[in-house]
Formats: sequence, C-alpha cells, structure tokens
Amino acid sequence: MTTFTLVKKTSFTVASLATTILLGIGAPAQAFMFGTSGIQFDQDTTVNFTFDQSHGAYQSSLRVAQAQSGNTVYSNIASLFSEVKPSDNGSANEWKGTFGNAVTSNGSIDQNFTFVKDQVYALLLWSDLGSGNPLEQYASSSTFMNSSAWFAAASQFRRSDCLVAGCQQAVFGDFSLNYNSTAPFSAVNGGRSLEQFSSVTMAQLLQGIKISFDDGGNGNDVDFQDFSVTAQAVPEPISVLGTILGIGALGAARAKKNITSQRKNDF
Repeated sequence: MTTFTLVKKTSFTVASLATTILLGIGAPAQAFMFGTSGIQFDQDTTVNFTFDQSHGAYQSSLRVAQAQSGNTVYSNIASLFSEVKPSDNGSANEWKGTFGNAVTSNGSIDQNFTFVKDQVYALLLWSDLGSGNPLEQYASSSTFMNSSAWFAAASQFRRSDCLVAGCQQAVFGDFSLNYNSTAPFSAVNGGRSLEQFSSVTMAQLLQGIKISFDDGGNGNDVDFQDFSVTAQAVPEPISVLGTILGIGALGAARAKKNITSQRKNDF
C-alpha cells in the first residue's frame, strides 16, 4: 500500500510544547506499552482487531503507522478498516457505520497485525472531511502526535490550538460510550478522567480491550464515539503449549496425590 509520512516539525512556536515533545521522544524506550504513549512490545506480537462501529460524518480509515528515525517520522504501513462511505444511511443514528455496509477491509471484520519487537507504532484514524482526499486529517492513538508539532505533507491536518496535555484523541480499556447522549465522556464513565483510559497492561490486552477514537470533528468534541474497535493479543503457540503442559503437570500431581492418599487410607 502507499505509505504516507508524518514528520515532527523542527521548529515550534510554543517553547513549552517543544520541550514536552522532545522530552517524550528522548525518553528511554519501554519494553511494553499499548496506549497513548505509543505501541511497543518486547517480542513479536500479533494483535487481532475487530471492528465495532463508526459514527460521524467524516469518511475514515484506521491504519497502523510505524516510527522511524528516532520516533521523529512515522509512516503508514497497513490499513485495518476503511469506510467506503461516511455512514450506512446518511445522518441516521448519529451517522452510524457498520461492517459490510459503510465499512470494509480485506474481507473480514477481524484483522490481524504483527507488531515487531522493540519497534514503536501508533494507530492513525485518517479522515476525508469531504474533499475526496482520504488522508485529509488524522487523529493518532499517540497523544504527542496530535499536537501542532507534527506535520503531514499534502494533508489538511491542523491542530494549532492543541496542547500536549489535552491532545488525547483515543481511549483504551474497558469504558462505556453512549451514542444517544451529549454528556462528556467522563460523565458516561462514572467521573473517571480520560487519563484513566490512556493505556492497558499486557494481561488486559490478552483478555481483550476496546479502543475508540475521536476524529477531531464537530469542533473536536472529544466524545470518542467516531471509530471503535476491540483489540486482543494472540498468545504465542509456545505460550499456549506451556500453559497446556502446566495444566497437565498440575493434573498429574493432583492425581498422584489422590492415589497416595487412597493407599494410606487402605492401611
């Protein structure tokens, strides 16, 4: 597929913004992260993404981008899901889009992507705002990429008023969305802040979590209802085998214990 590159700007109009961005990029790499700080694994890991639903008038696509050159350059490397039209039926149900109608992929509602160990990634929600350009504007799962410190050549991406602390455009974990309410995200989730849905653990990812984006539309209302998927890490075969062997060994030990106890009772 054609790649599209985002580049960190080399100059900034706000000194504090530049300092925050540079500190974030210069920080030591983490062995595992899955959230608004980036996506990284300490071993090759396959994640299954399942489309849920989309909302909003933009026509969007969810893609995987990989960092290059010390996290100062990201390039799209895979497409997970794409809208072929803004919604199933115009503005009905808050511009709802479902798989097989407004949304498509390579044929399956489940898409697997293998993240290479020690590489840094982000999920990008690209949107056509009505110009016919599918790469007109983006929202990144990585917060630092949503500021005006990043540049997407030939796109209409603009977020000059975005401060780093308020640039979260995606939520991760177990949260609630109410498509029939205009209440803030925190109100729908029992008063919990966005930061509480900024990352998940590997254990949570193995069980399955939700990811939902706000595409920046409607004045960037941050309702996080615009494009939703679930994600679940696929255990490595060796891990599954180890678990099976562990269960088998435990069962054998229990059986041996029961036999020993029975023999003692016989005397």
